[in-house]
Amino acid sequence: MTEAPPTKGQQAGAHSSHKNAEAKTQKSRVAANGKSGNNFPNVLVHGFCGWGRETLTSKIYHYFGGTGDIQEYLNNRGYQTFTAAVGPLSSNWDRACELYYFLKGGVVDYGAVHSARYGHERYGRSYPGVFPEWSEQHKVHLIGHSMGGPTIRTLVQLLEHGDPDEIAFAPSSREAGTSELFKGGKQWVHSITSIAGVNNGTPVADDLGEPMSDLLLSLASLCGADNRDLLFDFDLKQWGIHREKGEDLVEYAKKIMLSKAWKTTDSAIYDLSFAAARLQNIWVKTSPHTYYASYCADGTVPGLADTRVPMSNMNPLLLGGGAALGLNERDLAGGFLNWRPNDGCVPVPSAQYPIGHAHEFVGDNPAHPPKKGVWYVHPPIAGVDHIGIVQPVGSTTLEWLEEFFGKIAAYNKALPI
Repeated sequence: MTEAPPTKGQQAGAHSSHKNAEAKTQKSRVAANGKSGNNFPNVLVHGFCGWGRETLTSKIYHYFGGTGDIQEYLNNRGYQTFTAAVGPLSSNWDRACELYYFLKGGVVDYGAVHSARYGHERYGRSYPGVFPEWSEQHKVHLIGHSMGGPTIRTLVQLLEHGDPDEIAFAPSSREAGTSELFKGGKQWVHSITSIAGVNNGTPVADDLGEPMSDLLLSLASLCGADNRDLLFDFDLKQWGIHREKGEDLVEYAKKIMLSKAWKTTDSAIYDLSFAAARLQNIWVKTSPHTYYASYCADGTVPGLADTRVPMSNMNPLLLGGGAALGLNERDLAGGFLNWRPNDGCVPVPSAQYPIGHAHEFVGDNPAHPPKKGVWYVHPPIAGVDHIGIVQPVGSTTLEWLEEFFGKIAAYNKALPI
């Protein structure tokens, strides 16, 4: 297990030496592979209940960086970086579709078959496209936090293999054909980095799923009643949870009550469960054309009788989850005790790699050249929680986060083509 993050003063003193060491590490990796690196951009993908840079929330506080700004920190150091905006409460499938159009541009197509199956609109919001040249010659590095981890894996699956049901769809004369996203054959992602990713589910979703879903959908419905720009956008227009111009409140209320969003499994809450994660890990393959790395955090310490208890610096919002997970008695892969260390939201084994997929446990700076199609699992970061690994709240500082994401960006840039 890695050491807890240094204090702000210690970080400042080591900042210049870190930059020199980082540059040397990058050069040594390139030399070891015998090939030059790449200039592909990084794409930061938020998790459950997260936000991009289009909402008013981002004017006050960034998902990646909090009062700081990881995107601009990386851009200013020569690592082209974008921050995606996808549905905070949407399923991995829907979020993957939104991520595709966020990069490529256009009106989101969730798939004719998928949309009919779950009872929501086929089309969603329109994106201008931040990287329209995206292709096999111009790939991207996807970096996902929390639910962003399985979301980016879903996107790679769709890009490379498509979906047989969507491919077989025969449109009527008034319908559009199958989106290019679902046709497969696109090796457009150079690397995936999962940060505290929910790759194997979390007990939080299983234990609190239905009441949490009802609460959040109720809040989204109230926000959707006001069609002005809001502080936070739940982005559930495909489910009708958005009041159109000219639609009165009575009509909107009826639409909300009839929405299938209340009982669907096409949602974030379901996809974060153990059952959904098991199914996804069968369907979503680890691509032989993509590099993989994962980082996880452990914000707990040993308690009585092999339990784990939250550290004093854990975010108050996560204390309840951290304590409950530290008492885990579910008989999961590797034994129930292994699932007690956690970051307040995700057990360490869930964040390490998808169960059943090729992986290697490595140190902080693996010396050997990386291989595609293998998850490189870094040691748990001690003393850091689920929020602190992306925002400087409690368990980390902004300087620590900048160093952490800078290291990931340098590693991605050094990966051979």
